Amino acid sequence: MTAMIQNLRTPMVLPVAAAITVGLFLLMRDLIAVPMVERVQQSETPRFVINDVPDDTELDVRIDITEIPPVEPPPPIERLPVDRAVPTDPGDGVTYALPPVAPTEISHTGGLVTPDRSPMPIVRIEPVFPAREASRGNSGSCTVIFDITPQGQTTNIRSLACDSRAFEQATLNAVSRWRYNPQIENGQPIYFRGATTRLDYRLDG
Repeated sequence: MTAMIQNLRTPMVLPVAAAITVGLFLLMRDLIAVPMVERVQQSETPRFVINDVPDDTELDVRIDITEIPPVEPPPPIERLPVDRAVPTDPGDGVTYALPPVAPTEISHTGGLVTPDRSPMPIVRIEPVFPAREASRGNSGSCTVIFDITPQGQTTNIRSLACDSRAFEQATLNAVSRWRYNPQIENGQPIYFRGATTRLDYRLDG
């Protein structure tokens, strides 16, 4: 009798066990599965252009060049020789000694008189108005000091007062290409120091 009951239970238990096994398998699969994450397409980084001046934009600008005359230093005081001769006139006992008059020297080159002269500009390249300052609507000026060689070239250019670094660089670049007739002294070209010039940058309109 017991064997018969056991034989009847076996077919009933197998489907139930199979269903439980399948259920556990499906539950474990759902727990382990990782959801697919959709990849977000990266947007293109925007580009910003600040103070860009279009190439075809024409700016109405004016640049004025002002030559500042150098300040001549005062001549050195000449010490005059004093004649300490014994007075010959017993009336006043004073002797006056006048300094000798130096002869005037005039240099001659090839039979022609060559007077002394100061440097004279012969080539002046106008500076380029800085695009950054023009786009901002800025005007300004820059004063520079430089030397002139006996060959008429500018050298040792330094800024004295400039409204911005852009105006300073534009002025230095322009003055470096200027040319002069050098200073003449005693018929010979000499090195000239301390020429000063101011360049004014203006936006018209």
